[in-house]
Amino acid sequence: MTAGMKTALFTAGLGDVIRNIYLRDAYRMISETTEPVRVIVASINPFATEIFRFHRNARQFMLLDLGHKFEEFIDAGLRGVELNRALCEFAGVEHRDVHHGDASGPPPVFDAPDGVDSRGHIVFCPFTGSVASRVFPDGFTERIADVLRAQPRPVYVITRSFPRRSHATGRTIHGIEDARRFEGGNIHVMEHLSVPACLNLVRNSAAYVGSWSSMHQAAWFENKPVAVFYPRNWVDVVQRTDYAFGIDRPDCFHSDVPSADMNALSQWLTRLP
Repeated sequence: MTAGMKTALFTAGLGDVIRNIYLRDAYRMISETTEPVRVIVASINPFATEIFRFHRNARQFMLLDLGHKFEEFIDAGLRGVELNRALCEFAGVEHRDVHHGDASGPPPVFDAPDGVDSRGHIVFCPFTGSVASRVFPDGFTERIADVLRAQPRPVYVITRSFPRRSHATGRTIHGIEDARRFEGGNIHVMEHLSVPACLNLVRNSAAYVGSWSSMHQAAWFENKPVAVFYPRNWVDVVQRTDYAFGIDRPDCFHSDVPSADMNALSQWLTRLP
């Protein structure tokens, strides 16, 4: 590896990568650099690297996709700083050379090879990537879709299928995210949007409706109204973890799935700006 090269590290799930981009300074650094930098992406979501592959400054990136090593080290029991040190060691990087610091400068910009030319729409995300317990039951998705069909705005449903491995069992889960049955009217199903295109779709939206996922994190960072639904006694909600940082905002509508009130959701949607 090239000595003295700056290094940025983005790890864990797609939601964690997005949180790093908004909360830490590494993304600004790689966006502004005029010299080559290492960009280590060690995510359980294989599409997280798209944020960096399509970046306007990607010509300066030595992009290392270490998602496989992240999973290997997780299985070995490594966590936190210990895990990050192991990733750096594997990449031939000194952990102390990883760029740190809180976010500064303008909001992040995402570059995509695709996208949707739309403003003021609703983003609907009934799926969650790797955590099956957060995926909506079919009947619940249908109830929300019925509410969204009555809205005077376009609705874009984000889906992306890919195999995931269960860390509990070690088995591969063929996670199929299929919402094509809801296509029609004001509902548009986007099956293969790149991650940066999804982030731009959230940025340009009027609101996010859906599951506890990476995209609802992005919507909160973009200060969008969010209607989010989760399993009963979901730990992030009960403990008000960092992942629940927007849940007590006045424009947030939230409920566990069993208690969700579709009439209340419909009323919330009528108040969108």
